[in-house]
Amino acid sequence: MARRVRIDAPGMWHHVMNRGVARRTLFESNRDIRMFLARIALEVRARRLEVHAYCILTTHFHLLVRSTSGELSGVMQHIQNDYSRWFNRARRRDGPLYRSRFRSKPVRSERYRRLLVRYIDNNPVSAGLVRSTEEYPHGSSRAYAHRQGPIWLERSWVESVVRERTNADQYDPEGYKRVFAARSHPHGLALVERRVAFPFDTEDPLDDLLNGAIPHVRSWMLRKAGLADGTVIGLPVCDVESVTAVLDNARTRIGAWEVSPERRAVDAWPIACVGLLRDLCGSTLIEAGMRSGRTSASAWVLENRHRRLLKEAPAYADRLAALAHLAIKNCHHDALRCGSESTRQLQAAIPATAVDR
Repeated sequence: MARRVRIDAPGMWHHVMNRGVARRTLFESNRDIRMFLARIALEVRARRLEVHAYCILTTHFHLLVRSTSGELSGVMQHIQNDYSRWFNRARRRDGPLYRSRFRSKPVRSERYRRLLVRYIDNNPVSAGLVRSTEEYPHGSSRAYAHRQGPIWLERSWVESVVRERTNADQYDPEGYKRVFAARSHPHGLALVERRVAFPFDTEDPLDDLLNGAIPHVRSWMLRKAGLADGTVIGLPVCDVESVTAVLDNARTRIGAWEVSPERRAVDAWPIACVGLLRDLCGSTLIEAGMRSGRTSASAWVLENRHRRLLKEAPAYADRLAALAHLAIKNCHHDALRCGSESTRQLQAAIPATAVDR
């Protein structure tokens, strides 16, 4: 099978990662990690790479980088090959060290970039190595917890986000903890895992959806409804828990909700659940069926109803767009930053009516 072409261009951002072959330890000592980071620093000094966030664990690594010269493949090949040769010589071993060539995912959304920083920082916490991200010595979170860090770490973008979010004129390390703390943004970390597993490179609608109002989300969902049924369309923009939480809260507030897609009233909540999970999270039919209490075959029927209702039932489309808007905001911790206009739109678009015909 031919290798998938790696997308890169000068100035493009990437989430870069790799792990050891056969789940073996990739970094056996602090000296190994220092050697790997020193090799990264050489590429930074050559102005072929900017590193904005990183975490080096024993079995794998994560980097958030900007490919300044558009030569990411060559840069990472040099870094990994130099480290592999050094590692093998030091231990008198031969053979491959990495599971495969490095993985890179283009990062086209500024908001997703923020989420990636939290995800990368949180890796050692998830692994049970430390209790807080700044305690881990081989990650950028520790550097951002102070006003100074490695000279090769490009801090300008992260510090600008912290100043913006905290309304401060100068960078404050305490502000970094508030803005990028994974504990206060738990849902979005699962979204990163879904995007890493997503097999295609496609445009990212996340920034537009977060910055747009409910009608914009409705138009986006209608475009998706016009595409082929039964396919995973586009990057996930939300995690499953945020969708199910919004649906549970709305169902408690609204109560019964019926639609009539086939001349008979049916329960709209399972249709909405399957539709939102497929559209927002890229869920499989099996996962969407389980979350809605249905089989995968039933989920396929519900998805088809969802797409038809989006195009033919304006009340359904309005309510789904409002629910989707709120789920995306919650996932990215923007629910309290929607503004009064968006809040009024949400209340208007999710009325407590019982039947939509």
